[in-house]
Amino acid sequence: MTVKIVKTEDGSLTFFSEKFKEPYHSVTAGAFREAVEKFCVPAKVSEKVRERGRFNLFDFCFGLGYNTVAFLDTVFKENPQAKVRIVGIERDVKVIESSLKIPWHRFEKWKWFLKEILKNRRVEGDFPTLNCFTPQISAKIFIGEARKFLKHFYRQYLGFADAIFHDPFSPKVNPELWTYEVFLLEREICKEDGIFVTYSTSSAVRKALIMAGFGVKNGIVLGRKTPSTIASPAFETEKEIKKKKSIPYRDPTLSDPPELIKSRKRGCEYLLKKQTLFECIF
Repeated sequence: MTVKIVKTEDGSLTFFSEKFKEPYHSVTAGAFREAVEKFCVPAKVSEKVRERGRFNLFDFCFGLGYNTVAFLDTVFKENPQAKVRIVGIERDVKVIESSLKIPWHRFEKWKWFLKEILKNRRVEGDFPTLNCFTPQISAKIFIGEARKFLKHFYRQYLGFADAIFHDPFSPKVNPELWTYEVFLLEREICKEDGIFVTYSTSSAVRKALIMAGFGVKNGIVLGRKTPSTIASPAFETEKEIKKKKSIPYRDPTLSDPPELIKSRKRGCEYLLKKQTLFECIF
């Protein structure tokens, strides 16, 4: 696999997707810094593993593996005896394989994890899986289309996740992974006190999360002017977020093409604008 490598602000490297025309990680925040500060910290990984000694992670769009590796590093620095379960989904196994070929700097010691999962390949249903089973780490990364995975496997992971790391490409280029229907199934996977974390600050995304049963709050500001998003069934949505009107992305069958999902949203926005104008006139 030939990939374009991009250097990020903290010196760590990431890839640039020719398909989506976006990097896999924030260039301005730094790929490793983003994985720790935008995902692990707001998900309260250290606090929960300190209290409970175990933690379950659902990594939605595994990519180069940085978020999961940052999670593992955070967990075992806090509690060397901890036990973790990881379930992930990634469309392109070649991205994972290529990740091993670039320097990881501070996380270099965790490359054994990627080597281990790539060595232990199995099949579950129609999905190839990459696996790691040690006394402390149980990990299974499904390879395939994320919506298809959710439809087929979400019941298997009801109430599983202490944290969901939601990290697809942006809603404007990858809208099919930011819909109300996707978040509804992720809500089923999330524990009642679990925390959903994403870099997106989109009002449409936040509206869909609220509709799906999450309370939504502002996350941290890192690498951009606007805050990221954190959500949980246990949260009360912040007032300023509740006030914002927005039309969420919708994909009722979890199989519509991206352009249809975007055009459906645009159509709803047009109708809402006309209705608002009518109400102002009359």
